[in-house]
Amino acid sequence: MPSISDIIKNKTTRDEARTQQLQMEREGISAMRDGSLTMITSSPQHYMEYLDLQADNIQCSVGNVALTMAQLQGATRIGSTDYWHSQGRYVRDDAINAGAKVFVPPRNKQYRGYFMGNYYDVSQTTGKPLPEQTPLTDQDPRMSTALAAIMDQSPVTVAESHDIDTPAFYDPEKLTIFINPDYSHTAVFSALAAEIPLARAHDRGYNGNFKREFYSLDAQSAGYMVCRRFGVECPPPEMAEHVDSCYNGLSASVRGEMLEGVRIVARNMGNSIEQTINPRQQERGNNRHFKSR
Repeated sequence: MPSISDIIKNKTTRDEARTQQLQMEREGISAMRDGSLTMITSSPQHYMEYLDLQADNIQCSVGNVALTMAQLQGATRIGSTDYWHSQGRYVRDDAINAGAKVFVPPRNKQYRGYFMGNYYDVSQTTGKPLPEQTPLTDQDPRMSTALAAIMDQSPVTVAESHDIDTPAFYDPEKLTIFINPDYSHTAVFSALAAEIPLARAHDRGYNGNFKREFYSLDAQSAGYMVCRRFGVECPPPEMAEHVDSCYNGLSASVRGEMLEGVRIVARNMGNSIEQTINPRQQERGNNRHFKSR
């Protein structure tokens, strides 16, 4: 029979081995995330795939979306088991070990940092059908409300102008977003979704390094995600073709931070619009998304 000292030593050895294994797993997931972020910001095709997945899962962090892309090909709607439970869906038994390894916050708010967890695609779940978002169109009575709500997101003056040849344009000299009312509601919404992030980047003129071309990819990407969220017609970002040059020479962590900044802009703009056009649904949605994703 082993002595108590031997039992203690054996437990210590097992604990150390487990800690080392977990550390190796964390390092492996981190390396996978960094590799995926680099791929996303080096290829126009992968960048657009990322934007679509991020837009459809706007509450999920950039890092976890990047990890999901690396592990679950063709994923569309993703989340943890808790998230799917909140949607009335459950991960199938045959898929429980086939999720994407991600970093999730601890359930106990007293703990800091992130734990390793799993995300699952909707195709790996079963249960209640997910509610479908009704696209915003020019014929939808909600569009006027949504248009007013997105105008409220502007940090600068919004003015009318028939002289511009686009639905909306941010003029950094006049610190004004001009809107051409000759265009349709959806065209103006789509344009504003990209022009407002540009105005924010200029920071009312305090950003002395502001140049439209430097911020165009981020602004167009944020606008694209907002439009996709509400089903508003919007062309892909023109600057997506130059994504490699925009991120060239940057570390994976900096790339992730930049993408996260764009996500937060798109999320906050979208949440504000959602709360305006569907206040009760947004309140319930926030209670679900922010708890479990």
